[in-house]
Amino acid sequence: MSATPDTCPNRLQVNTAGAWKTVMTFGHGGETMERVKQAAQALHEASVSPGTAWRITTTTDPSPDVLCHMGKNTNGIWLGRTEP
Repeated sequence: MSATPDTCPNRLQVNTAGAWKTVMTFGHGGETMERVKQAAQALHEASVSPGTAWRITTTTDPSPDVLCHMGKNTNGIWLGRTEP
């Protein structure tokens, strides 16, 4: 049985060096997503590691979908995925 997006929560991940690490899993909803993004933004701004990157993904395995990302290449701004 495959999980649908409505039953799969999202995942906040960080990459300081090497592999992505899951920081937390959280539920759906625009307000929840914004609160998680704001919290990650504060951590990003406080980080002494300029190469730290953040992303929010689905929890579908083995290859989750990246919903948005932020890092040094985005100048600390969250960017959503672009549809083809």
